[in-house]
Amino acid sequence: MKKFIVSGIAIILLASCAVVPAGYKGVKVYLLGRRNGSELKVLDVGRYRMGWNQRLYLFPMFQQDFTWGHNSGEPNPSPHDPFNFQSKEGINVSVDLGISFHIAQDSVKNVFMKWRRDINYIANVYFDDLMHDALIHVASTMSIEQIYGTHKKDLLEKVDSIVEHQVRPYGIVVDRIFYTSDLKLPDIIVKAINAKMEATQIAQQRENELREVEAEANKKIAQAKGESESKMIKEKNQFEINFLNAQTQAQMLQVQTAAQANATVVQAKADSSANKMKQSSINDKIIELMRIEKWDGHMPTYTGSSNPNITLPR
Repeated sequence: MKKFIVSGIAIILLASCAVVPAGYKGVKVYLLGRRNGSELKVLDVGRYRMGWNQRLYLFPMFQQDFTWGHNSGEPNPSPHDPFNFQSKEGINVSVDLGISFHIAQDSVKNVFMKWRRDINYIANVYFDDLMHDALIHVASTMSIEQIYGTHKKDLLEKVDSIVEHQVRPYGIVVDRIFYTSDLKLPDIIVKAINAKMEATQIAQQRENELREVEAEANKKIAQAKGESESKMIKEKNQFEINFLNAQTQAQMLQVQTAAQANATVVQAKADSSANKMKQSSINDKIIELMRIEKWDGHMPTYTGSSNPNITLPR
């Protein structure tokens, strides 16, 4: 009997205990309230005794990933799945989304006081509605071509920014919002967009080909121009070299001619002086010879008194 009583007490005690596992924080709530007003208490990892009027809420401190729609993998998807919205033209679009977020370490109490529910409620209800509203707001400012094509990423980034701004004050950090499916549009719209995109791609391809042709033509023109300019420079340099050579040769010839002329003048002057000296010497000898030839062998005769005059025979 005693063993039965002890076992029963042990079962009751174990049943009244709760565990906060690793990676979580708990919020212990006194359902009937407390006189000092501290009806909430944040618990770290461990085992705690729970009273009949107490309840424990668990909040993970690691990143949480929630998805909605056909690809969510949840047994009971959100009633709002998939997310439906319209472009600014009023075209209906739907898509499946997911969100990754985590709770800041010191914000568990604030999160619970804001929603008074666990993390699953916050994700599946609050985040679901918040993301849907943000998606409708952002998409209404974008054309269907932007949503489906070039600005698909921008759409999600703007939704992410709006959601982040809404939950950050409560201590929830949005890591990212992401697509889990392709955008779903009416078939006729998809065909029209694809046809336009294809035409744009073809036009872009033609434009690129034209640019390549122009680039090649410009390259050839530049090459020909460069070769022509190079040839002109070479010819100009050769002309200048030839001109300098001719000018140098002319100056050398002029110097040689001047030198030869000076030498000729000097030689002529020397020859003239020599001839004059020679002529003078010859004349003196001729006169002397003529005198000798005319002398008859007699001594000169004198006439007069004190100043005799000498008479030479002729």
